[in-house]
Amino acid sequence: MEYFFELLQVSVGNRQKLSHPLDVNEWKKLFDIACKQAIAGVCADGIGILPKEQQPPKDIAIRWAMTTIHIENQNRILNRQSVKIQEKFRMAGFRSCILKGQGIAASYYPQPLHRQCGDIDIWLEGGKNKIISYIRSISPNETVSYHHIDYNALKEVPVEIHFFPSYLKNPFLNHRMLSFWHKEADIQMSHYIKLPENAGYITAPTDCLNLIYILAHIKHHYFEEGIGLRQLMDYYYILEKGINNTDRERAVSMLKSFRMIKFAGAVMYVLQKVFGMKDENLLLPPQKKSGKSLLKHIMEAGNFGQYDNNVKQIYKSKTTLSRFIRREYFNLRIFTQYPEEYFSEIYFRIFYYFYRKKWNGK
Repeated sequence: MEYFFELLQVSVGNRQKLSHPLDVNEWKKLFDIACKQAIAGVCADGIGILPKEQQPPKDIAIRWAMTTIHIENQNRILNRQSVKIQEKFRMAGFRSCILKGQGIAASYYPQPLHRQCGDIDIWLEGGKNKIISYIRSISPNETVSYHHIDYNALKEVPVEIHFFPSYLKNPFLNHRMLSFWHKEADIQMSHYIKLPENAGYITAPTDCLNLIYILAHIKHHYFEEGIGLRQLMDYYYILEKGINNTDRERAVSMLKSFRMIKFAGAVMYVLQKVFGMKDENLLLPPQKKSGKSLLKHIMEAGNFGQYDNNVKQIYKSKTTLSRFIRREYFNLRIFTQYPEEYFSEIYFRIFYYFYRKKWNGK
């Protein structure tokens, strides 16, 4: 694993080369980990920097290059579609903001097309009822989740339409976070950025909002199913950009109000351990104990927990009760470090059962 971290540090500019040349099997392992963590494109940048004697074998280098070309092409598709879908919603009377993905890549990554993309997450202004009514008038069978509705009308890429960017499972803290999103909507939906290769412009979050939102996104997925290094790399590049003191102080203040400081410290530990981030660029002091637990889960579970058998068993459950029990068993991993999150999650599961009944009839 240390060799993989070394490659990542070369890729982000914090190291010049590996500690020593790797053999074929070691390079195969690195390629597999990079794919598992959805960061093969950025790792390819690191390979290009390595001295000749440390380059991977030709067959692995070709596989890596082909994977990177595929990532670039997928990004071009998502960039085009992001512009189109924002224009579609603008014509329908909705202001919007592209979350994560294409906005993060264009705003922070040295090689935006090398950030591995997924779906399009778009935050619409107008309120849950209005958004659901509009989306179901176009695509009647879309599923509603707590903070978004699916939108499968685009053939090339899945889309999630967000009522708000993220949420907390503690109802009191969640009310505070939802109020924050509401106050921020006007600024975020007026903040334009340019996409690579003259693909056009989209509205995307400001630095300050990304410091809060991306961390909330990481936290949500870590407690829900799992999170991979791609999202941690996003946070690394946001901080590496050089956030001004005003945005930093406001972000820390809001994270305190959402009781996310301990988790933020765990993320800081991972950013230092994996990417070699310097102390002066960290948002907060690292939390070693919780950080080690977070990193262990990241490396075992992979991107969004896709390689975690416990998560797979949750979604294979045949009844609501068995799914609930398996999820709470899975969540025992966070009990000692985040007891408030553990008990809030139980409350949220009960609430969400009836919420889904209301909106989806199941």
